[in-house]
Amino acid sequence: MEKLSLYDLLSLLLPGIIFIFFLNTLSSIYGLTPSWIVNDNWTSSIGISLCFALIAGAALYATNFYLVKNIKWYNRIFCMYKHVADIYFEKGFLHKLMGETLNSKAKDWYNKEIFYTKDDYYKKSNEEQKSIKDNQDEYYDRMYYELDNNGKIEHARAFQSFYFFFRQTVLACSLLLIIHTIIYTVCFIPCSCIKAPEFYSALYIFIVLTILLITSAKLAQWYRKQMVIKMYWTYFTHLNNK
Repeated sequence: MEKLSLYDLLSLLLPGIIFIFFLNTLSSIYGLTPSWIVNDNWTSSIGISLCFALIAGAALYATNFYLVKNIKWYNRIFCMYKHVADIYFEKGFLHKLMGETLNSKAKDWYNKEIFYTKDDYYKKSNEEQKSIKDNQDEYYDRMYYELDNNGKIEHARAFQSFYFFFRQTVLACSLLLIIHTIIYTVCFIPCSCIKAPEFYSALYIFIVLTILLITSAKLAQWYRKQMVIKMYWTYFTHLNNK
């Protein structure tokens, strides 16, 4: 059986493990269910835990794709999905070095140039700007799969794997903080079957999750930019070596 790749490990499994670990920690603090502890049948416990972690990671992965593509407020809060065109315009040196080469390929695909300097881009009408962004988005996908097909995607995919790890971790921490807040509120309702935790235990978990969320969001932003830049460099080299 083929081993898990770095992409699978960082994008799916590890975010799921983080989510299950902290969910289990919350469960222990509030006395909701017995903790998942390693017992005599340790192989079964680890296997089941990994299965749950993989399912949780896959759910985070799929949910994240929907959120960053369709939910504007989610992007405004965490800023983890910056359009490839915005990154290209932001890094002006990219156009100076490779704009002509990238546009040469764009002419083959779209019969027009789609890469411009930031100043030239903002001189276009709103409709033209939207068309340019859509074309660059599609161009990025096409060059990704072309590089993948030619076995030249490894370095860019490494950045992508870390980007997805931190992006998934942000969603995991957000959900855990919401769950933590709801349960903490419910546990003080009269006749609640949930035990009230020690204040410092609850506060400690809240602080840890908040720090992890903020740090992961910042790292996801950085890796997103580096991933896109690495992709353009790789494709630029690929085109020049043809």
